Amino acid sequence: MTVTEFLKTHVPFLLGITDEQAQFFAKAVEQITYNAGHTVIFRGSTVDGLHVLASGQVSVQAKVGKEVHQVASLGPGDVFGEISIIEGVVAGATIKAAEDGTLIFMIPQEAFLKVLRSDPAMEARVKAVIDERKKSLEATKGPKKA
Repeated sequence: MTVTEFLKTHVPFLLGITDEQAQFFAKAVEQITYNAGHTVIFRGSTVDGLHVLASGQVSVQAKVGKEVHQVASLGPGDVFGEISIIEGVVAGATIKAAEDGTLIFMIPQEAFLKVLRSDPAMEARVKAVIDERKKSLEATKGPKKA
């Protein structure tokens, strides 16, 4: 399967992208392989692009209260880094490879934003997904203390 086919058919976050958009992303993609335990993104760092998990697993670790906990496990077809790109903020979690040979397709920020800005429907879908993810993240943190 090509990168274009994978992005178009196996990544729910990119649901509805056109063949042209998938080809544009595929040409821009950097393919990066990580071994278990290696950090893909550090909490507090800038994010270079949309990370699409092609194979393997990653662990999402975030600070909950005073401690760092695994808050999610992601697999093929899942993405991360989208909130940082859209909102222009640093990474809110550390992402680590959970398996040897974890393959990530990193779509550079500029390429991702170019497509979003040219497709209002896609931009609206992406923002809706981000809003849902932020609500889920807030729910894992529990009630705020006064």
